[in-house]
Amino acid sequence: MSTNILPFQKKLRLTFFSFILSGFLIYLSQSLDLNEKSQRLLVKFLSVPQQFISQVLNEYQEFENEKIAQLEEEILNLQNQVYENQLEIRSLENLRSYNDFNFFVSDNSETYISSFDQMNFTCCNKHRVYINNPNEVEDGIFAISQGSFAVGKTKSISEDEMEVRLLSDPDEYISIKTTSGFFCIAKGMGKGRFINCLNESKAVSYELGDTFFTTGFDGIYPPDLIVGRIVGISTSQSNVFQHSLEIELFFDPYQSINKKVIVHE
Repeated sequence: MSTNILPFQKKLRLTFFSFILSGFLIYLSQSLDLNEKSQRLLVKFLSVPQQFISQVLNEYQEFENEKIAQLEEEILNLQNQVYENQLEIRSLENLRSYNDFNFFVSDNSETYISSFDQMNFTCCNKHRVYINNPNEVEDGIFAISQGSFAVGKTKSISEDEMEVRLLSDPDEYISIKTTSGFFCIAKGMGKGRFINCLNESKAVSYELGDTFFTTGFDGIYPPDLIVGRIVGISTSQSNVFQHSLEIELFFDPYQSINKKVIVHE
């Protein structure tokens, strides 16, 4: 860092000195009433420090841009590390093996999330991510997971890309369970990373913080993928025996770009 700051400080001192010198020469020209030729020479001479000042400012701007780009890259790497550590912690909390795959794609043959439809996710209840299709998978409905965590299932497949409808999409349903033996069919809420399921049975208890897993009963998702955690329990106004369970999904589409996924064929 010192090798960059020291030359720049010297340039600032030279710039300040050139300003003083320029002002002095202009004052001298006006005071002595120099002829036109002398004034042209003076103007030409004064253009040198102006060029020097422009060069200093350009170099400083380039230096700042490099530092900003470096900081942005470091922030992105830290965010990815935090997200992966959170998934690993949640996997260990639920006594499930965590697939420790690299976050960023280094091989074109890998399947990864190529884009996220953020606009429709936030405004229009259409929750989608798109993944590449390196194995040229043909038409079908397949479950998608990021390691041990459920993401959604394919909606349409082309030669190069697969459209994946996230679990939070309001048209998406999934069969889920807790370790205590509570089962339900959850539906996407169409807002954020949340799904919802209704329950009228009091045979099995549940509480805030309970984690849900896939049952495998729907024939699409393999059993025991980690889905999400109960963050809200409310009673229906029309039916006092019915509970509405709000479940926050562990998969975060905002952190998903260029992350590897598994297609369960």
